[in-house]
Amino acid sequence: MEHLVSLFQPGQVSTREETRIAYSRDASRIQGGCQAVVWPETVTDVVRLAQWAAETGIDLVPRGAGTGLCGGATPQNSVVVDSAHLRHLGPVDIQTKQIVVDAGIPLDHLNRTLHSEGLFLPVIPGSHRSATIGGMIATNAAGLHAVRYGRMADWVEDVVIVNGKGQVQCLSGSARSNSTGWEGITGMIVQATLRLTERPGNRSLTLLPLENLRELLDQIDSLKTNPALSAMEYINPNAAVKVGWAAKHTLLVEYQSADGEIKDPEEMAIIWGARESLSARLTQAGYPISEDPQIPPEAQENILSWLTAQNIPVFGHIGVGILHPRFLPDDPRIPQLYRRVFAARGRISGEHGIGLKKRQWISVEMKAEVQILKKRFDPDCVFNRGKLC
Repeated sequence: MEHLVSLFQPGQVSTREETRIAYSRDASRIQGGCQAVVWPETVTDVVRLAQWAAETGIDLVPRGAGTGLCGGATPQNSVVVDSAHLRHLGPVDIQTKQIVVDAGIPLDHLNRTLHSEGLFLPVIPGSHRSATIGGMIATNAAGLHAVRYGRMADWVEDVVIVNGKGQVQCLSGSARSNSTGWEGITGMIVQATLRLTERPGNRSLTLLPLENLRELLDQIDSLKTNPALSAMEYINPNAAVKVGWAAKHTLLVEYQSADGEIKDPEEMAIIWGARESLSARLTQAGYPISEDPQIPPEAQENILSWLTAQNIPVFGHIGVGILHPRFLPDDPRIPQLYRRVFAARGRISGEHGIGLKKRQWISVEMKAEVQILKKRFDPDCVFNRGKLC
């Protein structure tokens, strides 16, 4: 660690016990071990750090805001690399609707900066207040408006990474897929060129509470045909009561038009505020563990009925099949859920990632793909060793 400290300016490296404890886990609650924390300020800093790690055999764990729920930023006797000082924001190219940003830029900060240009990055995860661009690319974030705008991969023009060999690589075109969604196993994301879109003007909402789940699911295909649809959120009865709504299966549908029943901006803000408060409310109510299966339409009724019958609170982005059931710690029903998702040919992770938490559940095919990527980009396992598999 003394050699590591000597490579950087004062204040860029900490081995203090309280710092190491603070960085020993992310929002997943999975406890790890941190040897030191480094705050690189330039790409050159990250290159120097990767070369040091390759020489010493100590692995590096990239970290954005630490909001990940699967242990993707949890160190295992590792050095944590905090991107908080990688905060350069390039000028907006109005003609192409693109911007170059460093990995440590928080999403909300970016969108506040873009507001005067009438543009925004429309991928809005639940952690949007603090989530960083690098972390969103690493997990291929989806979020509240995925039914209209898709995922982070749809808005990334190119990604600059420092790979495990200490080389700077710009991944563009199809090569972007070697970084987007791979949770930092191919190298640390340091910069990206992002596509942007116009901020919506007219907005409206419809809140649709129904007694019958099948009736609610039958509405979805019809609602999706509206070209102005911008969000479609589901809240089950067990979750709805936590925000003071009726204990019913509820759809929250947003339009970029006047098609919704609720048009008053203050009333819409209250409804969205209730939806966005659900995660914190359920944690306070004793359900801190959040899952994120992505379930195909034909299996949604079966799995949602089972979750509701088990008194498990659920909310999520039903328009793209991503759901967030909430559980007690070490709840034995979590593996039961995974088995049901597997049987339905769904995905065990729709947007949170695999990290440490779910690596035992990934397929043989995915393990083989990870090994190919590691051999190509990070043969010495410098970055995020042990993640995914």
